[in-house]
Amino acid sequence: MWLGLLERLNSDNRAFQTFLEEYATGADITLSRRDVRSIFALDASKGVIGTIIWSHARGIRVNALSLLVRDLPTLITLMSISDFGQEELNELLSQPGISVPTASKMLSACGKTYRKMPAAIIDDNVIQAIENTALCEDFPHVSKLRNKSRSRPLPYYEAYLKDVTAICEKHDITADMLDRYLAEHALEDLPLNSELQTA
Repeated sequence: MWLGLLERLNSDNRAFQTFLEEYATGADITLSRRDVRSIFALDASKGVIGTIIWSHARGIRVNALSLLVRDLPTLITLMSISDFGQEELNELLSQPGISVPTASKMLSACGKTYRKMPAAIIDDNVIQAIENTALCEDFPHVSKLRNKSRSRPLPYYEAYLKDVTAICEKHDITADMLDRYLAEHALEDLPLNSELQTA
């Protein structure tokens, strides 16, 4: 998929192609969050490319990718910040193809914090799990913004991180562990008689 996207790019910047030559297996590239974090720790520019590829698992529009390639130096500079504030997160969100879920993946993969709280991934599965299950009691900050994930994405993300931080401290776990559980297993672990509605 990524090789096909890159073949359609009209850019002299070959950073993505070079990254794929180094990290892809055949025509496929499979990265985990841990892989991206390790790459970022060794080389920030390659790590940013890794985060873009990893956080867009279902692909990205060619025009958005071409703009990200063009603005790669800006992204690399931005991702050199260890603790993001609202201004920095807004700048990240102003990049093409980067929404709050994508930004949360990028921040998490690079081991960043947002207002001193470890970044955690939020997506539709996480939102559904924390708003529509018994788990909602564990997310009191989010409950105040219930159903506002799209209309107030930044306050919602900050509320989510406050709750995640409290849960992690209480249970001595990491934000990575918690968001992975919420995204991948929380809905599966519910009793069969729990009917969920779309968030």
